Amino acid sequence: MVVQRLKITIYWYKRTTVSLNEVKFEVLRPVGKEEEETKGDPLNTLYKLGEEKLKKRKADFFIITIETPESRYVLGEGLKDRTTRLLYNMPTRLLKVGIIKMGKTKSGGEGYFILRDENIEWHDIKEEAYIYDGPLKVGEGIEAIVFETSIDRRVVRVQHPSRQRQASQSRDQQNQSSPDSGI
Repeated sequence: MVVQRLKITIYWYKRTTVSLNEVKFEVLRPVGKEEEETKGDPLNTLYKLGEEKLKKRKADFFIITIETPESRYVLGEGLKDRTTRLLYNMPTRLLKVGIIKMGKTKSGGEGYFILRDENIEWHDIKEEAYIYDGPLKVGEGIEAIVFETSIDRRVVRVQHPSRQRQASQSRDQQNQSSPDSGI
């Protein structure tokens, strides 16, 4: 076991729902931070702290970072509904959200689509919030959502159950009306 100088930081987050017009999604809002320095084995300390914080949970989600002079170790844990989509692999600072309405994009080749910035309805996120995972609920007139964060701009195309049913029905109708292939 290697004993090293460790800088430990624990961030606590609470889940809240953001509603912007016809769009609803969850974010993590910071509710606390703990810092300490100690000596020890970084991995053993990380796992021991993780188990301890799970038992004495102060919020919905936490991240533990342990920094040594050579490395950084990170553990994130929280309540997560495994049926929802993972939007980022780590909680990421959310700056703005863009809403793209139906008909505001053009199809590009190979499944890509083209959009212009003026066709995006932007909403600034005024309070500190982090995007990670969770349900993404949108109205029928929304085609995609843009998450602008501290690290990137990500476009999430939304799936509407009613449009999936329509596409499935039209495929079924095409299959029924297609000429017999002679099999």
